[in-house]
Amino acid sequence: MKIPNTPASALEEWFPEVDCFRDKQEAALNRVWADGSCMVLMPTGVGKSLIYQLPVFASRGIGIVISPLIALMRQQADKLEAAGATVLSLGGEDAMSAQKSLKKFPWDKGPAFLFISPERAETDGYIEFLLRKHRDAITLIAVDEAHCISEWGDDFRPAYKALPGFLDRVFGPTEWPSLLCLTATLDEYDQREILSDFRLTSGDVIRSDNILRTNLDLGFHVYEDTPAKLDALDKLLDEHRGEKLIVYAHLKHNKERGTRALAERYSAQGFRCRPFDADLPTKDKDATLGDFADGTVEVVFATGAFGMGIDIPDIRGVVHFLLPGSLEQYYQEVGRAGRDGKPAFGALLHTKVNTKVRRDMIRAGTRSAEQIQQTWNDLFGSGRPGVKSISPWTQFQGQEDQHALFYAFQRTGALKVLARGPNRLKCFKAKSEEAKKFLEDLLKHTKTNLLAPAIKKQDKDIALAVQELYELYDSGEMVLERSPDRTVFFERQDLTDAMIALLVDEISRKVEKRLKGFDEFVELIESEADPTEAVRNRLSHTT
Repeated sequence: MKIPNTPASALEEWFPEVDCFRDKQEAALNRVWADGSCMVLMPTGVGKSLIYQLPVFASRGIGIVISPLIALMRQQADKLEAAGATVLSLGGEDAMSAQKSLKKFPWDKGPAFLFISPERAETDGYIEFLLRKHRDAITLIAVDEAHCISEWGDDFRPAYKALPGFLDRVFGPTEWPSLLCLTATLDEYDQREILSDFRLTSGDVIRSDNILRTNLDLGFHVYEDTPAKLDALDKLLDEHRGEKLIVYAHLKHNKERGTRALAERYSAQGFRCRPFDADLPTKDKDATLGDFADGTVEVVFATGAFGMGIDIPDIRGVVHFLLPGSLEQYYQEVGRAGRDGKPAFGALLHTKVNTKVRRDMIRAGTRSAEQIQQTWNDLFGSGRPGVKSISPWTQFQGQEDQHALFYAFQRTGALKVLARGPNRLKCFKAKSEEAKKFLEDLLKHTKTNLLAPAIKKQDKDIALAVQELYELYDSGEMVLERSPDRTVFFERQDLTDAMIALLVDEISRKVEKRLKGFDEFVELIESEADPTEAVRNRLSHTT
């Protein structure tokens, strides 16, 4: 889609409060104005979001933003609505509410933004149907926090790897709109993988000249044992009482040093603090985010998910009680302090025991041939040939390794995905004769009221059936009576020894790469070099 005027004139029209472009914003925007795509590596807090926002406002088109966190979606949505855009943020909504909201979305009246998670992009067939139908109105696709794409292990978001296939199905392999992959930093290995996945080249990388902000004062502190480290945390929090701090800690399951245990410990000492981890209810996480933003909460004890992309400018410090898995992860997390440009600090508290704990966490990502075969057998090894169905949204909750292998099996050809859509037919009610006939023809061929067996008995094409179902629903000839499921329909092929060997090698390389990066980071911590200079120098060579 051709965008009128220039980035500078669009900035003046839509964001008059912004005096000028910062860092590499204009270079990236010029690429989008020329109908191009790019990967943007810029520090946290210097305005990566503006790069995807401005083209959508200027073109009065539609922007699709793929974001990993519900809280981040909602925060961005509030700002964009205040600037005059229509925004639909599909975070934690149930499928029925989401589909009703999608039907009201102004596809022909921008500027408008649709925020979705990578998991919803991969499993929600109605979103795929609508994007394909309205693809000419879409100005760009923004993949936020793009470093999530190339991970493997305890903090991996497997659905990110499925995004190129999603874009192919919506736009066609050669007709993608402008694409932005946005993140703060990547090592060379991950950068190459993401460029390959999204069909970009090294010439499409736009990188900041100043990766580490100058207002951050970094410190690495090494202690003999955990009690000494805990004493240091006591003193550090006392010194900065009343300031906004993030403390990255162990998972909630750690009874003494997990997010919830530490929050209890320091609440008893009079700190206004809360835990934040993935298993907390969405309403509790939203409340913590809001209270932290307005100062009601001063300290958040969090796992790595907290703070990703969150625009809270006055965080004065980030404390690492748990050792990050890499220099890049450390940089992503410590960069959440001082986004207002005022002095801020990062304090990493380290013991030798931490090294073993984190190394064991990384090694846990390794998979043997036997484990991969067992996962295949557990998920797909039984039943008759033909169309199968699975609901990744529910099947893989808390099982990221299985989720990742589900996509890996597709890449090897062991699974062939046919369609994405609802399996439960009874969630729809016909409002026209055509829709009534469509549903009745399917229901009389299934005792379970499920689409997959009905299609199998009629020897129909599942993709065409799902397409017709969505056309009837979108036109109002069918309505939802209850929340639909999000099902992936597929055919099982053979998982060969060669495929398994390929996956073992792929996973092993990722784990070894993570271990190497971790060991280099530990060496940096224990080198007694100036942390700020050491991190800046290392980042300048790896990004």
